Amino acid sequence: MEITYANNKVKKYFTDYRKMQRELPADWVRTIKKHMDRLEAAECFGDFLALRLGRPEQLAGHSKIRYSLHVAPNARLILEPNATQDTVMICTEIEVEGVSDYHGSKENWYIP
Repeated sequence: MEITYANNKVKKYFTDYRKMQRELPADWVRTIKKHMDRLEAAECFGDFLALRLGRPEQLAGHSKIRYSLHVAPNARLILEPNATQDTVMICTEIEVEGVSDYHGSKENWYIP
């Protein structure tokens, strides 16, 4: 699957995990790397969702389709498939938005 990034800052962290480790706990970085490796290995987003790795869940309240993957109890890796509701299962491109704590009244971005 093809992976793009929301902006250059996000790309900087996701292409250099040592840099990410300066901002986030080491166990979070290991989990994020595992998720990214699995996403790259999947042929389409539907294949990844079928495995249920990282407890993927669709986020409500956004104008675009967004999914989150569990990183830590309150931290999630936020993904945006480049698809419509009808084509999300066959989507072959996703955009990484970053790592966020979206619990509570507002989103707290660890990596925006």
